[in-house]
Amino acid sequence: MTGRPRTPDILKKAKGTFKPSRSNPDQPSVEPSMPEVPKGLVGYAKRKFIALAKELSQMKVITKHDSHILEMVSKEFAIYMEMEKVLKKDGYFYHGRKVEKTESEEDGTIIKETVLSTNLKSHPALIHRNQAFANIMKGLQECGLTPSTRSKLKVVKETQSNPFAAMRAGG
Repeated sequence: MTGRPRTPDILKKAKGTFKPSRSNPDQPSVEPSMPEVPKGLVGYAKRKFIALAKELSQMKVITKHDSHILEMVSKEFAIYMEMEKVLKKDGYFYHGRKVEKTESEEDGTIIKETVLSTNLKSHPALIHRNQAFANIMKGLQECGLTPSTRSKLKVVKETQSNPFAAMRAGG
């Protein structure tokens, strides 16, 4: 499938852009509910999964079938935090050295090392941290949990299913 991914009807309704003519009437219908925490999730990833699930449950845009996307985002959060620890300990950059070694011909031991050049390189953990951040942002946007995507949402007010119920109640 090419092009932009389809926006779920529940998010369209929350944004106020839902049009019945553009929806799929045959799509599966599931009620908002709290997903179960995956068994393999531990530590920070598990705590993040629970926190994200609670937020999405309050917004009524998550179902028990959405645990996979939350699991992936939670794992990316754990990777991000792990890379932050490494970078805090090691620093963001290191000095790379290009060295010329002079070996003895007889036994192969190194007699002399000559540094040809040094240059500043970024820590490899920086690349992994940045990729985890990009993946986190994509996942949060997909779930409607960033300020820009949340600002597009509208609270859907529940309507009465029976229009005559107000008349019976004396209204």
